[in-house]
Amino acid sequence: MVQLILLGTGTPMPDPTRCGSGTAVTRGGAWVLVDCGRGVTQRALQAGLDLPSLHAVLITHHHSDHVSDLATLAITRWVAGAPNPLTVVAANGPSARYATSCLDSFEDQAFHAQVGPSSPKRPAITVNTFRADSSPEVVWHDAGWLVSAALVDHHPIEAAVGYRIEADGRSVVVSGDTAVCDGIAGLAAGTDVLVHEALRSDLVPARSLEWNASAGSVGELAHELSLNDVILTHLLPAPHSVADEQAFVDEARASGYRGRLVIAHDLMVYGITRG
Repeated sequence: MVQLILLGTGTPMPDPTRCGSGTAVTRGGAWVLVDCGRGVTQRALQAGLDLPSLHAVLITHHHSDHVSDLATLAITRWVAGAPNPLTVVAANGPSARYATSCLDSFEDQAFHAQVGPSSPKRPAITVNTFRADSSPEVVWHDAGWLVSAALVDHHPIEAAVGYRIEADGRSVVVSGDTAVCDGIAGLAAGTDVLVHEALRSDLVPARSLEWNASAGSVGELAHELSLNDVILTHLLPAPHSVADEQAFVDEARASGYRGRLVIAHDLMVYGITRG
């Protein structure tokens, strides 16, 4: 069974109940991770995920709340006995540069007595880069996983992308941070689940909606594409009550979208089914 585990559903705003961005897609014991913001490594351990079984981390963009835990994840996975470097997939540019260099400041002494019997001398990251385009293109595949990416609209951040992950006949699209745009629409067409950031348009500055999606615009996209399942994450402002969550739902529903609509919480598990 293919499942989603929402490891981190927050924003850069500090919130003890919501870590930075991180969405795990699992099949059997294997998994891939989209983004790795603050606290995501700890959430993965709480979720019972086996760190050496992580096949790849897919980075949407280089905002700190999407990448700040990457070094921690690589180190913890290495301490857990992973014999191979952590694979990171990222578009050419700042995300790839950060992933390539985030372990460089650690001298060997930082890992004294931490290495397992099957691990190399120190943790390492292998970065697979790609040139992002506005149309979805396959950027990585391995052991039954197929990942496509497309440029999304999170200007002035370059290059921001969304991902479509396919495995065992199921698919999930993770938007990263973006206004609704052609790139995310191309990725999401026909997907089983769309995981999309959402802002409440009545509570955020209008300028924020120039480079991020309102809950209403996500609902409009889901309605136009006839999607069955939508999960709203990276919620701003973060909801802290049932009424707050319902306000996100109401805004998304105003477009006429009537499919399944879920407000994400850290450690939420969501099975991917059809229909």
